[in-house]
Amino acid sequence: MVDVVTILSILIPVITSIATLAYWLGRKFALIEERFERIDERFEKIEERFGKVDERFKEMDERFERIEERIEKLERGFSSLRDVLTQYNETLLSLLEVRGVLSKGEVLALKGILSPLRPHPTSKYYTEEVARRLDELLAKDPEELTLSDIRELERIGDLIWLEGYESDRMDLREYGMKLKVYATLVKVVFIYPKLRRLREEGILGLRS
Repeated sequence: MVDVVTILSILIPVITSIATLAYWLGRKFALIEERFERIDERFEKIEERFGKVDERFKEMDERFERIEERIEKLERGFSSLRDVLTQYNETLLSLLEVRGVLSKGEVLALKGILSPLRPHPTSKYYTEEVARRLDELLAKDPEELTLSDIRELERIGDLIWLEGYESDRMDLREYGMKLKVYATLVKVVFIYPKLRRLREEGILGLRS
């Protein structure tokens, strides 16, 4: 039989080795866990930073929304102001026409300027199709233009002005305004007098 001393001489080194290995592994696992804890802490800090970044982006989005709202209000105010000025100009020109200050010559002179100065079409609002339609309207005798034609000229003037506004082109903005002035002059000098005569003839017809 194997004696106890022999068994112990075998077991003790093995147990010692196992204990040493277990201690070593324990230390290693403890270090690994500690490192993972540090990594977790770093990830938590990173998540906190990303959370702060998200909050800042939200704040920026809110600020941009407020800025866009202000810009929209300014644009609406500008459009209203432009409409008021347009109506004022039309009223003033109508008074000048009634007093005989304006004549067909002024309208024809402006028409003669608009045709050769027509800018080349661009891509967004003032397109090739719009330019072709403008050429057709400018080729007409002002006395033959209808109210529908005038509205179309005004719409084209707005499109050209808007193209110039967004592309920061002064030539387009100036041409768009000149076109709207031409449309107003045609209304005042040619169309409104016809409408007044029709009303007067209608009234006279009823009285007779």
